[in-house]
Amino acid sequence: MLSREVILILAFCLIQLICNCLATVIERMAIPTNFILLQNNYWVYKLNSTASFLVILTLFLKYLLHFKPSVIYASLVSYAAISILLIINGDGISQFSSGSSAFESIIIVALSLYFFYSKLINTHEEVSIPETSIFWCVVGIFTYYAGAFFIFISYKYVIDTSSSTLGALWRFHNILLFICSLYISYGILCKNYRTILS
Repeated sequence: MLSREVILILAFCLIQLICNCLATVIERMAIPTNFILLQNNYWVYKLNSTASFLVILTLFLKYLLHFKPSVIYASLVSYAAISILLIINGDGISQFSSGSSAFESIIIVALSLYFFYSKLINTHEEVSIPETSIFWCVVGIFTYYAGAFFIFISYKYVIDTSSSTLGALWRFHNILLFICSLYISYGILCKNYRTILS
């Protein structure tokens, strides 16, 4: 039986796989239509970033860092309210707002760093943190979101100056996602997934 933490990690991977494949299919189809969901793939990227963020936020706040339920619910409600406001302003419908993705990335990077710090401070010397599955999963998440942060903050600049380099930017994004997947695979397949740091 997989732990709740690993199930959330696998949910993150599944969200990434489905949304990135769907976005590619919509982009390749390029069918002129009045159906707004097929006009562009911005909504898929918004769905991807929102669902991934909620899964990773739940992973950190509830299972890894053990925040109080009131903090978890307040965080989720705040994020939902901000997301609704962004969607009303067209984020994920008529445009890709890299600002919201950059904000999500920096929050996840901060939570990852706090996780590493708290485990270094609060773990007994007999326990080897790198021997745990979740450590490698968090390393993958940290690597992906730290790199993606720089992609997201430079996105608007790249679009405004040279949209021809946009493909290279997304290829770099895909490399980061691949590295993330390798770390997660190593953590789940090569480490004892039942060994979770409390």
